[in-house]
Amino acid sequence: MKAARRSIAFASGALMFCFGTAAAMQYAKTGLPRHVYTMLGGRNSLQVMLGEALAIALVLFIVAAIWGYLTLRPARRRHRPYTSWFMAGIGLAWAGWLIFGAFTFALKPRSYSAPLQTMLLSSGAAPLFGALNIFAVLGGAFVAGRVAKKRQLALPSTRSRRLPKDPEPQQDAGDSSQSPLGAPSTVSPPH
Repeated sequence: MKAARRSIAFASGALMFCFGTAAAMQYAKTGLPRHVYTMLGGRNSLQVMLGEALAIALVLFIVAAIWGYLTLRPARRRHRPYTSWFMAGIGLAWAGWLIFGAFTFALKPRSYSAPLQTMLLSSGAAPLFGALNIFAVLGGAFVAGRVAKKRQLALPSTRSRRLPKDPEPQQDAGDSSQSPLGAPSTVSPPH
């Protein structure tokens, strides 16, 4: 059963990162109305790109925290949340998207002339597809793991708790009235 929960956490982390990256790319294509861009200095100005990147990262953080909590929450106290497996799934998906982004970047010669701010902040620009998005997903998964761990500790224990037995009174080692084997001493009746 542990292996199944680990596999689910790993696969869910990978799927969550893929969903987050695809959603961020779609949000980046949507954009804001044109008159807002002209007021802020154009679509490629730093403040517009940073604002869009922060807004998308905030959405991804919230989605990652909810998704991660739904995946990691324990049903019983003994079911430990597998946050490390969830993070490993995110790491594998990130590596896959990074490789895909490197090939996409290499196949499009126009992307070589893109400014660095575009490559780091834009969710549609290969190879990173938005550096803030990566940190937002990891942060959301971390928060989800912490909340799931707190929930696990708040659940009642599934194992029965044994009450400790009353400790027997300590016997003095130098007492000669004690029998040598620790058997109970008998008192002779009065004559």
